[in-house]
Amino acid sequence: MTDKNKKPMRRDYQAIFEKAYDLMDETIIAGNCGECCGYHCCRRIDDNGKRLGMYLLPLEYEYMQCEVVTNYDLHSQKHYTMPPKIKKLYYIYCHLTHGCLRDYRPIQCRTYPFEPHLENGAFSLVIEKEQLHDCLLIEHRSAWRQAFIDGVYNGWLELMKIPIISYYVEYFSKERIAANNMMIRYPSNGYDHPIKENITNLP
Repeated sequence: MTDKNKKPMRRDYQAIFEKAYDLMDETIIAGNCGECCGYHCCRRIDDNGKRLGMYLLPLEYEYMQCEVVTNYDLHSQKHYTMPPKIKKLYYIYCHLTHGCLRDYRPIQCRTYPFEPHLENGAFSLVIEKEQLHDCLLIEHRSAWRQAFIDGVYNGWLELMKIPIISYYVEYFSKERIAANNMMIRYPSNGYDHPIKENITNLP
């Protein structure tokens, strides 16, 4: 498989994405969480009639979504603010006919409301103070399934084996720290995982 520029794909990256998708294929609570909030974070149109979408991770389109996504915008660094070492990001819209293709939902859908966070060389999960969707389940964390938490955590550890994704996580972690935009750090019991890879030397 090749991307739009016909660059060769890394088979090890494909395996990493596939494993991460599998690890993160857990529901946050028993049952359908969308029934709790009227599928607020899965809406295709906001209250003002504006189409909603989301960013894919670097390389996620090429390795996991290129045969699934039917509607997207390609945002370049020339016209959008993004981490300096990232030249483009895919902004996708939900499938207009079928809505959420759940088996192929992207990483950000699988891990919300958690965000990956790197600080002092250690990885953890955080929940931000400022959220686009204000997940109702944050107030009911006792109902969260441990399989979901473990899957998100271990899935991100897999993804961060890819240098550009580690860089992406580090960049937004620094922004989060500077803005003091962390409401909950989870788990808070020494579960942080040290990251040893050099995330500054990108291929």
